[in-house]
Amino acid sequence: MSRAPRPASIHLDPAGVRRILVRSTNWVGDVVMCTPALRAIRRRFPQAEVVLMARAGVAEAFARHPAVDRVVRYEPRGEHRTLKARWALARALRREQFDLAVLFPRSFSAALWAWLAGARRRVGHRDDARAWLLTDRLPRVDFKAPRHHVEVFFDLARALGVEGEPGPLDYPLRPEERAAARRLLEEAGDDGSRPRVAIHPGVSKTPRGWHAERWRVLAGRLARERGARVIVLGGPAEAPMAAEIAAAAAPLGASLAGGTALTESAALMEMCDLLVANDSGAMHLAAAVGTPVVAIFGPGSPEKTGPWAHPSSVEVITHRFPCSPCRQDFFRECDPAPSGKPCCIESVTVDEVWEACRRQLALRRGDRAAAPA
Repeated sequence: MSRAPRPASIHLDPAGVRRILVRSTNWVGDVVMCTPALRAIRRRFPQAEVVLMARAGVAEAFARHPAVDRVVRYEPRGEHRTLKARWALARALRREQFDLAVLFPRSFSAALWAWLAGARRRVGHRDDARAWLLTDRLPRVDFKAPRHHVEVFFDLARALGVEGEPGPLDYPLRPEERAAARRLLEEAGDDGSRPRVAIHPGVSKTPRGWHAERWRVLAGRLARERGARVIVLGGPAEAPMAAEIAAAAAPLGASLAGGTALTESAALMEMCDLLVANDSGAMHLAAAVGTPVVAIFGPGSPEKTGPWAHPSSVEVITHRFPCSPCRQDFFRECDPAPSGKPCCIESVTVDEVWEACRRQLALRRGDRAAAPA
């Protein structure tokens, strides 16, 4: 893993910091990758109140985190869509009298909110022409360097005086959430006697995702050749495809896509022996709850956004092309395969993913005869 120069430490007495505003990222995967830095900031300022500003879609991921005392929800397309509502939120934040703002996103708007909130010190990367809004500036992120996003986020903690390296990802779950997940599995006919594999076929951009037919073939093979219970997860948009994938694994397949909250999906992943997913937030959520992952990468960079977990519990299936990784400006920089997918994702075969699943299940279930030497 590539190392970058350590950011210069900001001279800030922890005893003088009473309240910290942390601006969250907007994607679930990035949110989970921020957790090592968030825990480190909590340890660095144990007496401070940590207030997290997050959009509704990811606020749930932080609301129960032990490093966060309070969440302020920001709804730019809902409650705060008007200038009047945004100004009212800015005034409310200003009344909090924040001593420090820590900006995980590298956007101009994140820095503007910290400035509007009146935070005395505002720490973030210099990206997006926002340096003038920051009091303490980290260098711009070098997107050509193969540094993992966890490391980039952790640079903010290092700048605040944190020593050491990033720890594991985490996503705290409550007993009632685990109980709800168990009920869902029981209702799906899962008695826990078989290996349990979660499949999450969703992806933020359609060209990044593996072809639906290959998911169906993989699900059927997992059920027939490993006797695995196949649980298909995803949001409402993935529900039709998830139903087809589950049907391919019948009678051992079940689709729970579209009917589970983020916390329930995380609890379901925790109860599985393996998650198979595209390059998406799901793989980070699984890594955070300790579930092994087989991740399918096409145009993305595993060095930057692969699952942050012990190497023995992660397998990334990807093929390098001359244009890899790309800027994902489909399809201006590459020609699509006959399926309409980028050639890099289309080149990943069912056999490759199946073998990775077989290896991970062998290690997880103790079938040493099937495990690699």
